[in-house]
Amino acid sequence: MTSYTRVQADDIDGLQSGPVGWFGRPVFLELRNRFERRALEESALWEAEGVPDGHGRPLLLIPGFLANPMSCDPMRAILERAGWQVKIAEIGRNSGPAYTSLDVCAEHLQMMADDGQTPVTIVGHSRGGQYGRILAVRHEHLVRQVVALGAPLLLKYPRFAPVRVPIELLEVSWRSGAFGPVDVGQEDAVDRDRFVPFPDHIGFVSVYSRNDGIVDWRASQDPAARMIEVSSSHRGLVNGLAGMTAVADALNF
Repeated sequence: MTSYTRVQADDIDGLQSGPVGWFGRPVFLELRNRFERRALEESALWEAEGVPDGHGRPLLLIPGFLANPMSCDPMRAILERAGWQVKIAEIGRNSGPAYTSLDVCAEHLQMMADDGQTPVTIVGHSRGGQYGRILAVRHEHLVRQVVALGAPLLLKYPRFAPVRVPIELLEVSWRSGAFGPVDVGQEDAVDRDRFVPFPDHIGFVSVYSRNDGIVDWRASQDPAARMIEVSSSHRGLVNGLAGMTAVADALNF
């Protein structure tokens, strides 16, 4: 059952305490995602029962770091059945500089807002949830609501070593130009905008799981957001029953 709660932001200070804070929960728990997705496909929610009617309103889905865009396909299918005009951000595996992906997302936002004559709802998974927050800060006239799923909103990177170490090594590589020219100034501007106060008039929901094996749930506790707690793997937040239930709830706010 979905529950709503608020955790003090200063709880983030304990993220690295002890071995759990550094190594996280066993990553093998993420293997349960296949069952979470099957549960979604076998539920009434698969036919969009209980999902708010979109009435043709635009919704941008942003995948997480290194995620195949197809990871968002189940959620897109359900939302489209409920009458939303859904687009998955065309950012590939979302592994390079953040500013390049944000530029693409901003173009999507402008196009979708113009076509629908209404601000856009953003649902972002993990790094995609970070992008949703930044886009709302930078383009608040184009954004109606942001729903972040398992996103480390209080940190740039998750602190769990199996996740953080390879991500930081990858960033060092592309910042050095190993994969081509990079505008470091634009990337630094993204890092500044991650923690700019969120616009009061835009809806903001953060969905998290205490047994997420990738992102420490406390890193999702943005004081500006309404919290929804579920029990889910990290991937299940975007393609499992618990995550989709939370999104349906969030869209009602």
